[in-house]
Amino acid sequence: MRDETTRLLERFGVGLDPGLDEQQLVDAEVIGRLIKAAGVTKEDTVLEVGAGCGNITTLLAGVAGRVIAVEKNAKFLLMLMERTAPFENVELVHGDTLRIGLPPFDKLVSNLPYGICEAFTQRLIRLDFERAAVIVSSSFAGIVTAGEGNPRYSRLSLVADAFFKIEELEEVGPDAYYPPPGGSTTIIRLTPREANDLRLAVLRGVLLQGDKKLKNALREAIIASKAFGLSTKREARERVRSMGLGEALLERRVARLSLPELRLLIMRL
Repeated sequence: MRDETTRLLERFGVGLDPGLDEQQLVDAEVIGRLIKAAGVTKEDTVLEVGAGCGNITTLLAGVAGRVIAVEKNAKFLLMLMERTAPFENVELVHGDTLRIGLPPFDKLVSNLPYGICEAFTQRLIRLDFERAAVIVSSSFAGIVTAGEGNPRYSRLSLVADAFFKIEELEEVGPDAYYPPPGGSTTIIRLTPREANDLRLAVLRGVLLQGDKKLKNALREAIIASKAFGLSTKREARERVRSMGLGEALLERRVARLSLPELRLLIMRL
């Protein structure tokens, strides 16, 4: 796969810049384990983000029912079109995954561009899917899997844990790439959590309203989840006031809440 990739890059006149997260996964065994981690079957529609040269795309095409491969950089498109032409189940999408509308999908399998890992995770919490297996920087993997008490625990750790069970599966060595990445990478698996606990349902409802003030997001989340037996705006507003969070905090936008502020919110729910 490495030799095939370098030949394709030369034939299409495509140069790779690792500084722009353009390193390509060229180890078929690693790709196979990545696909297996997502549990892909012929019944699945699979989304791939950052298709690049198409090494993951073509292997996915052989095991998935449908593959939607998204690539932002136009320089890869002709190569992708040629490589996926034999597969009727592959749809190529040219666009920025953080901005375009995404069609429904069952599984996500990607060597994620490392610069968008956090932003894409924030988008994933709004999407409906069964499982994701992605390669990310090992530092990012350490943050999203960090628990309370871990020095790496952060706001992102809390948000990710509210929506997903996240497992670190294996570290991927630099020899699996062309050219080698600047840092270590890790395969992680994300499985959406069920919001069985009403307080978790309220927290998730709040986090999904990042553009709103906390007082409004809380009110809407309480009503939507039917938490605490409340169903009207007046009842929900009274519940919010009774939490004792303070007017200054209630006026803050959800997206700007710090880790200590979110911890306080959870304590008061």
